[in-house]
Amino acid sequence: MFTTKSVFSNFVLLSMFFAVVACGKGYRADEFMPQEAIDQDQMGDEDSSGGNTDIADGGIEDDGVAKLDPVTDPTFTTLPDGRKLSSIKVSGSSLSLSKGTGTAFTDAKMKEYLKLKADTLKDAKHKVQWAFMDMDAHKILEKSAGSDKRIFGASSSKIYVAATLLDRKKGVLSSAQLQLMADMLVVSSNTAWTELQKQIGDGVSDKGRERIHAFTQRMGYATTRGFQGSWGSMHGNELVPSEAIETLYDIYTGAFPGAEWEWKIMHTCRTGASRGRKYIPKTVYVAGKTGTYDGPTENPETGGQYTVKVRNHILTFNVDGRQYGLVVFANTGSDESAALMAGGLLREYTSIH
Repeated sequence: MFTTKSVFSNFVLLSMFFAVVACGKGYRADEFMPQEAIDQDQMGDEDSSGGNTDIADGGIEDDGVAKLDPVTDPTFTTLPDGRKLSSIKVSGSSLSLSKGTGTAFTDAKMKEYLKLKADTLKDAKHKVQWAFMDMDAHKILEKSAGSDKRIFGASSSKIYVAATLLDRKKGVLSSAQLQLMADMLVVSSNTAWTELQKQIGDGVSDKGRERIHAFTQRMGYATTRGFQGSWGSMHGNELVPSEAIETLYDIYTGAFPGAEWEWKIMHTCRTGASRGRKYIPKTVYVAGKTGTYDGPTENPETGGQYTVKVRNHILTFNVDGRQYGLVVFANTGSDESAALMAGGLLREYTSIH
């Protein structure tokens, strides 16, 4: 459902709607990135198995405004400029909406989830940190003890590159930019990532980093470092669960120009089938962005070097007419952390069992 943070953002959102109806310390990531230098869709370290499907019939809210979700919005697969998602091809396949994988969430898995959740609620230094939100109510339902900590983001930070580009372009993308954004969000292309960051900086990567940081600060993500690589003495690609869930909410509610593009493209993401999507039923639409990285990076807390095994997942799903958002940042080397948190929270808070 369209909600906003303020009267101003509500005015901007309504204006956009009626307009449519009317017609350094680390490596320099643009030059070198350990392990992730090869596109994820080529190297296969992020799960890109199936689970995509076409749109179901939708509906309209009583106030005449289409809900921005694939369950109730019959125009969800149409982008703001009239193009269909299916007209865009990534890695040779047309975009289609993603759903849960449908793996059974057994009693044993529920016990694993409850233990993991309990551990993360009391340990701010746990390797799994998360935040879960009812996005229609804009209410955090639960979050881990360390959800305000900065954590290495890996490819999850690509959502900030997309958001900054859309904001700077005032929601108007060229065909080439749309293709790059789809490559970046759907199959986690690092080539597209570096190119779009450079375009944000008018051809200068450091200027792109500066502008991405300015965007995240303006949006209120005070401790987020959403740019790739390092900008001067500031190490990038460091995200915060409690701020990332607000970012997801801002994309959902159209808090910046062009947010609808990003929201819809994220619904065609092909990664995460063995993470957050794993225990979500095949009938439920799932959107999001994963992040995967094994190797050295800068410790956000100490500034020293350390080795991580990142298996992050930012995701959103609609159940019983409500939109939920979940951020799971896991330095565990296992996809199962995100899978358990998504599968367990979904069953705690919705009618799905």
